[in-house]
Amino acid sequence: MATSTIRQSGNANIVSIPKAVLSSLGLSVGSDVEISIDGNRLVLTPVQKEETLEDLLAGSPKERLALTEEDQEWLGMHSVGKEV
Repeated sequence: MATSTIRQSGNANIVSIPKAVLSSLGLSVGSDVEISIDGNRLVLTPVQKEETLEDLLAGSPKERLALTEEDQEWLGMHSVGKEV
C-alpha cells in the first residue's frame, strides 16, 4: 500500500497519487474523480466520461478524415429514393 502526505499549494491541499496507481486504474493528469467519504475513509472514484464523436475523432490522424474522390462523388449525387 502506498502512502502520501497532504501538502499545500496556494489555497489548495494536494495529495500525490503514485503513477503505478494511476496507471492501474487507467487514469492520468486531467482525469476526473469523484471525492466521497465512507466512514473515516476518503474515497476517490474515477468518473467514467461518456465519449462523444468529437472526442473520438480528435485522436484520429487528420489525413484519415480527408474526403476521397469516392466521397466527393457520393456527396454530389442526386437522391434516387426518399432519402434527404
